[in-house]
Amino acid sequence: MEARKDFHQRLDRLYEDVLRMGGELLQTLEKTRLCFLGLDHVLAGEIIAGDDRFDDQRRRLENEGLELLALQAPVAVDLRLIVVIMRIAQKFERMADLCEDIAVAVRNIPTDRIHSWMRDSIDEMARRAQRLVELALESFKERDAGKASELEAMDDPVDRLYRGFFKEFDRGREEELDVAIRVIMIARFFERIADHAVDIGENVRFLVEGT
Repeated sequence: MEARKDFHQRLDRLYEDVLRMGGELLQTLEKTRLCFLGLDHVLAGEIIAGDDRFDDQRRRLENEGLELLALQAPVAVDLRLIVVIMRIAQKFERMADLCEDIAVAVRNIPTDRIHSWMRDSIDEMARRAQRLVELALESFKERDAGKASELEAMDDPVDRLYRGFFKEFDRGREEELDVAIRVIMIARFFERIADHAVDIGENVRFLVEGT
């Protein structure tokens, strides 16, 4: 009996820790959006320096989850919850890595070489990606499969914005090639962040529905 009580206390801490990791990621996503919007090289340095924290959190959550699986042999909902927590921690770490990638790209863009249409389009992508991550975190916290199911449709506008970059370049714009490549990379990174949020939604449905 005492062992089961200890198990559930540890599982509750694991759950709270991954929620806290998600909250920190949302803050980093907002920093990343502002970093690009202002081509802020100082903020870019802060984002890059903070990435190790997410790596450490992911490793700790995975180790704790694996220990619970090995020692307690949980079943049903408890088993799914541990597996989903570890998967979500991986997704959060990958999104943080993408924020670092965006920050690195920003540091290599001269502050006077980016056009307003690029800035506006990527800012919209960033805002939409943030909202997807926020909703994914809410759906996990509330164990709401319906809310999780909304994520895929919300991702479509992000994909359209990303494809729109190539249409703009096809119209004969004359941006410098090195800047254009880095901006397209940044757009791709925000698009991938949105994709990871959709993946979290799929894991939430697995947690709630078991399928």
